[in-house]
Amino acid sequence: MNSAKRLSIIVPSFRDERILEAIASIRAIDDVSAIRIVVIDGGSPEPLVARIAAVLTDDDILVSERDKGIFDGLNKGLDQVDTDYMGWLGSDDLYSGEVKASEVIGQLEDADLYITSMAFFRGDRIRRITHSWPASKGLVTLGLHNPHYGTFGRSGLLKSERFAIDDPISDQIYFFRIFDKKPRVAWTKKVGILAGEGGFSNSSYGKALALNRLVFTAIRRHRNIFAAIVGVAAKVGYKGSMRLWFKLRRITWPQRFPIAHRAMLQARQPGRP
Repeated sequence: MNSAKRLSIIVPSFRDERILEAIASIRAIDDVSAIRIVVIDGGSPEPLVARIAAVLTDDDILVSERDKGIFDGLNKGLDQVDTDYMGWLGSDDLYSGEVKASEVIGQLEDADLYITSMAFFRGDRIRRITHSWPASKGLVTLGLHNPHYGTFGRSGLLKSERFAIDDPISDQIYFFRIFDKKPRVAWTKKVGILAGEGGFSNSSYGKALALNRLVFTAIRRHRNIFAAIVGVAAKVGYKGSMRLWFKLRRITWPQRFPIAHRAMLQARQPGRP
């Protein structure tokens, strides 16, 4: 790893105390001196903002002000990044501990994007894993493995696009545009991110259907109607099969990812900021 190269991690948040666990999982990486944390808070109550500030260093960045939602926050984070490389982490997500900062930086010295797999969890159970290989084959434009928080990249590339703040699938469209630039892609089967399941797309079958309709429209506009049909069908089938697989296997994420689990428990200790 080139010691002069650094990695910024954007963490958007609003009224979510789990961000303290997310930050702790970043600190658990063995070479944290290579990382700058960029917290974009949407205007949370002052006591929570103070607790966030207490676990950041002078080298990290904290912006706390009203915004227009998560995509507005991500855009503000992009504006703050001044390191060679960058990534992102949701406030309800954790770094797994399987992928180190030195590995990310080393891969990005010869690639534009480094894509990891993502494990989705609810409670202590892994619900599904979204693997990285489809994105490495350019299948993101078919809606397969929208990489978002599982992707790290060269800052110049990722800062060249912005998120539409009023579009619920803005992250999908953002990566369509990134992949249109024909980036050099490196990937790993290892899980980089543990993502909390239960957001908009998973809260009900109706919302999942509505989101897939939006994804269908986005792919059709970007490619064609045949690609949209194939992409959405493959995405739904893959997601369903993964959920069934992990329902049968009943794997707990604290056992599979002990580094992330220890970091979460540490953040929850009484007396910590």
